[in-house]
Parts: sequence; structure tokens; C-alpha cells
Amino acid sequence: MKLRCYSKGSICPSYKHDGVFRPDNKTLTPLMADLKQCANCMACSQPKMIDFRDDLQQVAAITLCEKGPLYNPAHGSHANFGTFIRPRICVSLMNAKNKEIAHLKHFTSICNEDDEVDDGIDLLPNPAADSFIEQFIWENSVENFEKAIPKLIQFLTPREQQVFKLIRDDRRNSDISETLNLSKPRVSALTRQVEQKLRQACKDSGLIE
Repeated sequence: MKLRCYSKGSICPSYKHDGVFRPDNKTLTPLMADLKQCANCMACSQPKMIDFRDDLQQVAAITLCEKGPLYNPAHGSHANFGTFIRPRICVSLMNAKNKEIAHLKHFTSICNEDDEVDDGIDLLPNPAADSFIEQFIWENSVENFEKAIPKLIQFLTPREQQVFKLIRDDRRNSDISETLNLSKPRVSALTRQVEQKLRQACKDSGLIE
């Protein structure tokens, strides 16, 4: 698949930077608008995933911090920093989006199958819990689940991990919305994604049947 930054008519940010790249606040702050532009470009490309834009911006920022220091201004190619970093960020964003699309397709399929064979049995039985997320948090008091959390959250995007952490702190959607500066519909969507991904991760890990 051709990178969007190499597509005809593509208007990409410059990522202007001179000299050795150091991922500190002084260097990163001027580049935040460029990161936002790349994330928005990928989110708006087909299939559109506008709700995933914030997560893509985080992916872009992480890529910039990880790959930026590899830039060698004295390299024989004489490539500028923008030429060096743009395709790397574009690849990371494309991979993140494709991975999310695959996850959503998989979990949609799983949910549809569950709807057809739903026998009313809770995956993590706890009569006091209102949702799978609350059940999962309740089960975290069990040592095996506590040990499994670092592995399970690897299935979540950085933004979903933030939401899950706040859920574990017993924060409700309205609190999460205010803390992360997200709309309530966006928080609701993220909560559903966290639930679906953790449910499947628990199944895959043998923690639940």
C-alpha cells in the first residue's frame, strides 16, 4: 500500500528541524501542529476513523520521539529532517489504523456471534457488577488477574490504556471526559472498545472461557 505522504497532491507538514534531534519539550512543542496534521490526514482517509484521531496523534508523537534521534544531519544523502521523519510517521500511523480496523472487524464478528448464542451467563460472575469492565476490575483482586494486567493492556491503544486506568480508579465516564478533555460520546466509544478488547484478550489468555 502506498504511503499517503507519497501520494500525488499530498500536502504534508514540513517537520522543520535543524541539527541533531532531541525529544525534549523545546524540540517537540513546535512540531505538535505537524503531528496533528498527519494524524488528521490518516483519520480522514478511507475508511474514515475520526474517533481514532487522538490515538493516531499519540502514535505519531511516540514515533517522532523514537525515530527522530536516529536522524543524522551529516548523512551523505543530505536529506532534511522532514524527508527523514515523514514516511516513518506515516508508516506507524498506517499500521496503527490497519491494526485497529482488524481489531474492530474481529470484535464485531465476536459480538455478533455472542448475540446469537447468548445464554445469559456472565463471563466473570459477580452479581454486584453492572458491566464487564466492573466485573474485570472486581476480579483484579485475584492474584492471577493482577499479574495478567500488564500483558492484557498491551492489546489497548495508549488512549484506551488511559481510559482503563481511570476506570480502575473507579472514575465514571463524566469524570474521564473531563480528565482527558474528551467528549462524552468519545469516552463511551473508548469504554466499549476497552471492554471488547479485554474480553477477547481474557479469552485468548485462558482467563475466562
